[in-house]
Amino acid sequence: MRNANDSTTGYVFLAVAALATSAVAASPAADYPREEIHDTFVGPDEAVSNLRIANSRWPDCYSNESAVRDIFRLEGVGTSSGSVPAAGVGQAQALALLKWVCILVSTKGGGYVYETDKAGKEVYVYDPHKIFTAYGHHYCDGLGWVMVQLWRASGQMGLDQCHHGHSFPSLRYRDADGLMRYHDFEPEFRSYYWDEGRGIVGTTTMPLLRAHVHRHLVQPQQIHTLRTSLRQGEARELLWDNQGHVIQPEKQPKVIVLKPAFQYRPGRTDGVYGAVGQETQVFAPDLTPGAYRSAVFAAENVACAEKPDSGIRLHPAEKGKVASVTYRLSSPFVAVDGVVEAKLAKGQDADVCRLMLSRDDGKSWQQIASLEKAGAESVKVNIGLEARANDRPHVYTAYDLLLKAEFSSYSDPRAVGLGELRVTTYRQLNKRALPNLMPGENVFRVTADKLAEGQCLRLELAYSVGGKARRVEHTIASLPFYFAIDTGGVQEKWPTNFDEAFNVGQMRMKSITLRVVDSANAQASASLSAGPCEEKFRLAYPHPVEKLLHPIVVKRPEQEIVQTSGFFPQSKTVKHDKQAMEALVVKLKTGQGTEPWVAAEDLGACPEAMDALLDVLPEANADLLLHLCKAFAQIKDKRAAGPLLEIWAKWHRHMPGSRHIPDVLAALVRSLGDMAESHLG
Repeated sequence: MRNANDSTTGYVFLAVAALATSAVAASPAADYPREEIHDTFVGPDEAVSNLRIANSRWPDCYSNESAVRDIFRLEGVGTSSGSVPAAGVGQAQALALLKWVCILVSTKGGGYVYETDKAGKEVYVYDPHKIFTAYGHHYCDGLGWVMVQLWRASGQMGLDQCHHGHSFPSLRYRDADGLMRYHDFEPEFRSYYWDEGRGIVGTTTMPLLRAHVHRHLVQPQQIHTLRTSLRQGEARELLWDNQGHVIQPEKQPKVIVLKPAFQYRPGRTDGVYGAVGQETQVFAPDLTPGAYRSAVFAAENVACAEKPDSGIRLHPAEKGKVASVTYRLSSPFVAVDGVVEAKLAKGQDADVCRLMLSRDDGKSWQQIASLEKAGAESVKVNIGLEARANDRPHVYTAYDLLLKAEFSSYSDPRAVGLGELRVTTYRQLNKRALPNLMPGENVFRVTADKLAEGQCLRLELAYSVGGKARRVEHTIASLPFYFAIDTGGVQEKWPTNFDEAFNVGQMRMKSITLRVVDSANAQASASLSAGPCEEKFRLAYPHPVEKLLHPIVVKRPEQEIVQTSGFFPQSKTVKHDKQAMEALVVKLKTGQGTEPWVAAEDLGACPEAMDALLDVLPEANADLLLHLCKAFAQIKDKRAAGPLLEIWAKWHRHMPGSRHIPDVLAALVRSLGDMAESHLG
């Protein structure tokens, strides 16, 4: 029988596995967080729920998953649902994705933008689908997040790679030789790194992550989509030409002054206006007795007058009790400005009649208008930029909002209440993420989870071909609904840089207007046959743009797969140069920028540096930890196991470096297992 100090393969595997299991069990967030969780909320006020419009010739940008699926399909590089791409397909898919990201997202006007979250705090917009569909412009960081999350939505691995000055996407897939590698792309510069010898996309550094980290995987679990609902009395006009309702990067002062690149002039299509469009959302509910409840989100103690003397329709059902009616205005696009117009009335000064706004789903309310004296009054209240500048409640950077009318009377409940209401919000969107036209036949599909009984969807689409205005109008009584637009033989000249040039050629989209109408007063349109139309949504239509992408030839190509696989160790080099090692230790402990990262990597070739590496481990930040893991995996000293397992127990606090702790443990297991095999002969 062997004693407890014998190093057998089985003992080593069991010991490390036990340590790893106990560490994982101790962590409250041991499971990798689920991604792409989408909001599926359906309100009682919705006449149309989850409305979607797609064009067979353009990516359906409803979600990351729908967009990347269509990009692969359009470019003819798709795979069957849920299947892993065959060897060599990954590169074609990655280049197709790069091409479309360079078409769909602009680098002009880019940068970190801030939104006020539901807790009232100004926060960075990290959500890649918001950057993609609500903003449409960013610089290297945002472009990387968009491309990476689209790739991940296809079921493959990708991470944003960066150092202190630049960021770009790094995508993992199987090459034609059957090996899995990471590959680097530059959407900001419409380029990719090219390994000429292998004929594959390469990496910017060799090995992977040399003075770089896989840092940014920061999007929320609850991720944005283009989920859209419509209420009776609501109209949405999606405009390809934005009229100055834009959000510029950086934190904004109370009084926002647009910089020259963002300032509006009629017909402007350069700079940020090459990407941003506008949604004008108008909500004017019918307040008559038979219809007023259809658009109400919530109501309490409310009655509706049949023939009001004062023009007041909604009033308290009982005197002495507070009455309220709440409306919900939601959109997948970000609000910039807004106005509320209403007719309010009080019978006596002591009555209560006011309008309230909530941005946090009704958890808190802020007053935006109130009558002080008895009488009827039409009010018009800004809830956008002007309100924000004057420290009043506003909707700037909001997506969803609740508006509540609240009234009460101890005398005559019919004399207090609401007579008219109209809410207008102006929102920013990425016009490239809308269903744009391509030359020839474009088949449109309109779907929804719900179309209320007795209601129709009215759709009006305006566009031009060769300067001639055209328009299609449909009244849709049942879904799905199909229609087609044939632009004819348009000879479009495509730009080699879509950053500023979009929707400026022979074909130009103008607007899509959507509203709900009563089916009793509408003539329903006939849909095209579903079968032939759905076939169009299965065909490839590669975008004909040429010379959009270009390669950057890598100067140091891969020598062995460990350099680009994404796993550690990445080198087998061993050095015993004490003087060089001591110089590296100084850089590790005192260096600036990426110097400590590089020093940590290089010390991985120096087994005698183990004590110095362990010394800096407790105070290492999340980035340096990654490079320490590189070194520990290369040295394979079992003393690294304990300290790293302590960090692994709280891995979510130490990202991105903690992602690679399992690599080190695996390297230690292999090393000790090899030792055991050698010992046993």
